[in-house]
Amino acid sequence: MLGAAIRHHMHWSELIGGDLSMTLPYEWQMQFNASDIEVIDRIQNPVDQRILDTMLCLIPDFRRAYEPDGLTVDEFDSYGATARTLRTFISSYHDLMSLVRDFMIPNPDGKSN
Repeated sequence: MLGAAIRHHMHWSELIGGDLSMTLPYEWQMQFNASDIEVIDRIQNPVDQRILDTMLCLIPDFRRAYEPDGLTVDEFDSYGATARTLRTFISSYHDLMSLVRDFMIPNPDGKSN
């Protein structure tokens, strides 16, 4: 599992106890370390059925990702959330390469890309 876009402590705390590895932004990790949030196994706690029902009803892409047969293997790469994540990672890579290029070979016109 790739946990990204941490926006709330529950994006971390509700996964405690899972057989997974998370990369957290340093700032978030420092906030969690300094918090009074108990580090206890929560991943086995079921999601409130009302919340699950609402998401299944209102968010078709959530239903596709949640249901065991909602996505085929062939559909996964073009699934909206997957494609958005991959495009963001690729964009970040290109941004980094642009910074490295501008550092190594400064633009003689004084403009960065």
